[in-house]
Amino acid sequence: MKKYIIALLIMTTLLFSVFADTTNGERIIDVGSPVWSAVKSLYISQGHALPSTTGPWSESEIKLMLSRLDENKLSSSEKETLNWIYKEIDHEEDVFKFGLDANLEVYAHTNPEDFVGRDNWGREANSTKPMLLFTTDSWIGKNFYGYFSFSAANAKIMAGSDKKEMFASTNISTNLIMVPPASMKTLDFGFPYKAYLSAGGDNWNLMWGRFNLGWGPGTTGNFVIGDHLGYHNAARVTAFNNSFKYTFLVDSFTHPMNYYNYDLADPSKSGYFGGIESGVSTQEVLQGIRLMLAHRLEWRAFSDKLNIVLTEGLMYMSEDNMIDLNVLNPSMLWHNLYTRAHSNSILSLEVDWTVFTGLNVYGELVVDENILPGENIPGKAGESPAEPSAMGYMLGATYTLPLSKGILSFNAEGAYTDPFLYLRDGGMASSGEKRDQKKGQYGINYVVALRDIYNTGGNVQYTEEFLGYRYGGDAIVGNLSADYTEYGKWNVGTNLFFMAHGTFDQWTVWTRINPSKDHPEYPEENPVTPTTSHVSENHRDPNASDRDSVEYTFDLTLKGGYMILDNLEAYASCDFIYVVNPGNLSSVTPKSDMQLTIGLSYAL
Repeated sequence: MKKYIIALLIMTTLLFSVFADTTNGERIIDVGSPVWSAVKSLYISQGHALPSTTGPWSESEIKLMLSRLDENKLSSSEKETLNWIYKEIDHEEDVFKFGLDANLEVYAHTNPEDFVGRDNWGREANSTKPMLLFTTDSWIGKNFYGYFSFSAANAKIMAGSDKKEMFASTNISTNLIMVPPASMKTLDFGFPYKAYLSAGGDNWNLMWGRFNLGWGPGTTGNFVIGDHLGYHNAARVTAFNNSFKYTFLVDSFTHPMNYYNYDLADPSKSGYFGGIESGVSTQEVLQGIRLMLAHRLEWRAFSDKLNIVLTEGLMYMSEDNMIDLNVLNPSMLWHNLYTRAHSNSILSLEVDWTVFTGLNVYGELVVDENILPGENIPGKAGESPAEPSAMGYMLGATYTLPLSKGILSFNAEGAYTDPFLYLRDGGMASSGEKRDQKKGQYGINYVVALRDIYNTGGNVQYTEEFLGYRYGGDAIVGNLSADYTEYGKWNVGTNLFFMAHGTFDQWTVWTRINPSKDHPEYPEENPVTPTTSHVSENHRDPNASDRDSVEYTFDLTLKGGYMILDNLEAYASCDFIYVVNPGNLSSVTPKSDMQLTIGLSYAL
């Protein structure tokens, strides 16, 4: 059956290619691509506000961005960078193109006992390259583009309950499939991670399929949609000109009723059961609808020095597969639908300003839950139960300097998130108390799960992540970085990361504030970041009440890359990680690890 599907895909793509046109500008540039940082650096060094912070971009949109630059004012290094960008996006393409990337990565570290799994690796999981990646590109007429990828790789979350088969469980490992600690069971069957159709013109673009997203100016993450998930199953339409951009998104995730369980008769069986400890069979029938909807508006003002972005998102859930068509209105103020039993809205404001040539400052605010006039106040004696505050704040600055044949860039960023940011009640219909979440009752929140398929037996792991800021709530983050890049040639950089994270995580059970006769267990006041105690139950950790301290993480990174040939790159990164109070437990001694990644990548 699989052979027939692959043959059908190839035949369909070849049929589309009959209508190909090399002036097509709908090829998509991925979030995090070097093109992104190159365009951003040119904008700041020329005194412009940041380019659109809503990604990914189409080539047509990038060309519109580049048209704002005055080439007569560019330095020699800036012209080198601009020419490299045009080379990447403005090249002749065949009507149909096969691609093949071959990658060898070697991972070495000093502490395989405590730093196991990709979550404990300094280099981001999304940066890890598959051993082999086959791709197809199709340019269909002037307005359509199609992309499909097929990878031979180890699963991002490597194999079931056997710790010995997990990523980084040995001092030295590679990305080669079936080479220990990897095995036949760790083969990744979740591909393709990118497969989509893109349609558009000079001022608009529609994407439909599987691809990654990233919304916001942050370097450590962003508040509504971060770029750390790896992929989204989504449809997105965007329209743009020189001063305004509008984006509407419909993003689909598995409903949590498929991987949460609430057992009133036996509470010990309640909780999150989609993790490594208890993989789910692919034969399970998926139930329910879960959609993340968002509209995002960007305005450019004051001679292109100021950028203002307003985003409203809505998490919509339905156990019976029914959908309220009101939530599909791209111009609706979703908060005012007041459908708490099915939805939860979120709002963010972003502002960035290039103060002078070379210096851009930016800020980001997110409101998940805020007390309005007339509502009960958390922590105020005598008040009825109240909602806990759930907000996040970010402030950062980037300085760029054209130097020699490249660009030198510095960034400083800080972020603060409330403990209950992204968490909310919702409960299961059978609970009878929708405003009082219990262990095993999922919430209508901004914690989503990706389905990782591994093992020839057909196992599924639901890996839960925050949709917005990757570190979630209850975090104080600081980051300093410096990078020098000669695009298309070589790069070097360093990064110093610090985080103080409290006891809350994505499995913390939501609770209301202000104890009462009926609910003496409610906290007396809003918990303050970073927390030193876990105020409620935890869906995954039965011993969460033992958490008694702030976990501190320090990560110093050195990295670099060199293009040996036009299609052959060598790269490396080294991280020294030091963690105090691991797992928020003061009884656990500090842990450290030296991690090295060395890679060689060849692209046909």
